[in-house]
Amino acid sequence: MSERARQFLPINFKDRFPALDGIRAVAVTMVFLDHYGGGAHGGVVLQVLNQIRGRGWLGVDLFFVLSGFLITGILFDTRNDSHFFKRFFVRRSLRIFPVFYLVVAILLALTPFLHYQWRPGHLLFLVYVGNFWGNHDFSLYEILSRNHDTFKVQIGHFWSLCVEEQFYLLWPVVVWMVRDRTKLLWTAGGLAVLALILRCGMIALAGPILAETWIIRTLPFRMDTLLIGGILALLLRGPNADRWQRLCRPLLLIAGLASLAVLFLSPAYDSVWLLTIGLSFTALACAGLIGLTIRAGSPAFRLFYAKPLRILGKYSYGFYIFHGLYIWAWIQFLIVLTNHFHSKAIAGILALGINFPVTFLVSKLSYDLIEVKFLRLKRGFEYDSEIAEHKHAFVVK
Repeated sequence: MSERARQFLPINFKDRFPALDGIRAVAVTMVFLDHYGGGAHGGVVLQVLNQIRGRGWLGVDLFFVLSGFLITGILFDTRNDSHFFKRFFVRRSLRIFPVFYLVVAILLALTPFLHYQWRPGHLLFLVYVGNFWGNHDFSLYEILSRNHDTFKVQIGHFWSLCVEEQFYLLWPVVVWMVRDRTKLLWTAGGLAVLALILRCGMIALAGPILAETWIIRTLPFRMDTLLIGGILALLLRGPNADRWQRLCRPLLLIAGLASLAVLFLSPAYDSVWLLTIGLSFTALACAGLIGLTIRAGSPAFRLFYAKPLRILGKYSYGFYIFHGLYIWAWIQFLIVLTNHFHSKAIAGILALGINFPVTFLVSKLSYDLIEVKFLRLKRGFEYDSEIAEHKHAFVVK
């Protein structure tokens, strides 16, 4: 292979990176196992597996970095589009809103039967700001059923949807105003450093226990995770794209080792190290992984290009939304299995073996029957460059 053939050329939003679906699959699986994989203890192997599973929440960080990478790339490449804001927001809405509001509609339809107790604070989630009030009153992260406690709905995982949607609302304005790639890099870098400073300040003022609630679940403290993905997108659009892409390997290695050190030496959720530099190291490691994966033919590309991962990744957004809704009912099911088999390990394996495919099936049906109909409407809101080059950034399969 010639040196030119090995060269990594600057990317744009119309380039397709199918292996990124594999990363989505890994991210959503990590979150799923964090929520459902615990409970069994005893023996070195189970203890080690449980320690790894307990870090599955990092899948959300991987989602954040990937979102920042993709969204920043789209915004930067289309910043001169004739209908910049309209096309971006409509296309995002067509991807995000259908399945989200489908869930809301289903819950409303079930309310007369399961007697869900809706509260005014729940309305905030409809406009993606529920994470702010939910952090103040954690009971808003669930919708109680008056007569059927087993079927109460958990919406705690919706905080991440709020953070992303807030980023999608604000970051386009910054990109449109700054425009220049170098200046935008400095802006993103400055805001990322500001997020770290805000986290340190929050811990100093409120203490780690209270600070953890706000740091993990609100955009001002988490914007560096999204912006680090955006920085990667901007670096890979410049003249030194090949050099920056090759630096992703040592970035993954160094930041990954630093993240592991923080996670295992200071593992508590309210750890000062974790809530400050730990989140930054994790975001940098995720960026390194994404940068490695988008080079076709690389080991990371071959790993995440595996068909099962790409299939799961295709439905990962719906999977994430659906998987946590009835977590309490699944816990009750796990208890029934544990009492029957007298083994938490066996019960856990059986529950996971049923839960995962059921969630996948629901996600696939949601995508194939409903979401894809909205996604096809994106063709009515193509960017100028897509129209001119007859090359579309999105293809429904």
